[in-house]
Amino acid sequence: MMHALTEMHFCPSSKWQAPPAFYAALKSAPAAFRQGAILLFEDADHLPVGKVPHVVLRQAVAAALKDNLRNPWPYTWVRVSKGQPETVTVWALSGASLMIPILHTRVNTGVLHSTPNGSWPVYERLPVTTMQGSFPVPLSPYQQRLYRAVKSAGYALTGTDVDRWHGTLVQWKPYDDPGIKWVSYFDGGRALHYFPRARYGWPQSAGCVEMPDQAAHQVYLAIHYGTVVTVTTPHSRPKNAQSNLSHVT
Repeated sequence: MMHALTEMHFCPSSKWQAPPAFYAALKSAPAAFRQGAILLFEDADHLPVGKVPHVVLRQAVAAALKDNLRNPWPYTWVRVSKGQPETVTVWALSGASLMIPILHTRVNTGVLHSTPNGSWPVYERLPVTTMQGSFPVPLSPYQQRLYRAVKSAGYALTGTDVDRWHGTLVQWKPYDDPGIKWVSYFDGGRALHYFPRARYGWPQSAGCVEMPDQAAHQVYLAIHYGTVVTVTTPHSRPKNAQSNLSHVT
C-alpha cells in the first residue's frame, strides 16, 4: 500500500531532491510519514480522515491507483527550528521531484522544553477554535525556597498545583483562549496556530508553535491533513555558512 501511495505522491520518495533535514526526519520517524501519507490520501479521496478501517483503506488505495489518482496538492513538510531565532519553514514539492522552501517565519515554541523534538503528521485542522489547558509558570527563587521548606517540614500543600516540569518547579496556571485561528494539530494538544505576541522568535507558548496572523494563515493554506511537522534543535551553523532562505517570504 505504501508503494502505491508513493507512486501517487502521497508518500515521499527517495528519488526526490530534498534537504538533508527532510531525509533525516524521514529516517528517524518513518511511521509519522507513513501515517501522514494515509491521512493525506484519505482527505484527497474524500474519506473520513483518520477513521477508515485498514481493509477499506487498502481497497480505496488500490482503486485510486487504478484510476490514476494523484495527490491534488504539492506535497508539503513543515520544519520547526528551535534555533535563535525560532522559525518555521514550509517545504513543498515543485514539479515531479524537487522540494523547495515556500514559506518562512519566526515562531514561538513552548517554554521549559514544552515542545519536544520529533515528527508528527497533522491530524486535525480548524480555521478557528478555543484552546484550553495549563501554562507552566516557573517559581521564583524565593517561592522555590519557601516550597522546599514547607515540604521538608512535613506540611501538606493543597491548592498550590506545584509540580516539577523538565527539572524546574512550576505552578500550573489554567488558560481558556477563544478565537485561536489557523490551527493545525500535530502532536496531541500541540498545534501550529496564530497567537498574538509583541514579538516572535523564542519560547513563549505552553507547547504549541505560535505564529503571526498573516504567516499562520499562509501556512494553514499551504499545508494539509497528513503534512508532517518536524521539530528540531539545530546545530550551530559555521560562521561563513550562507542561508538558502533569503528569498523566502
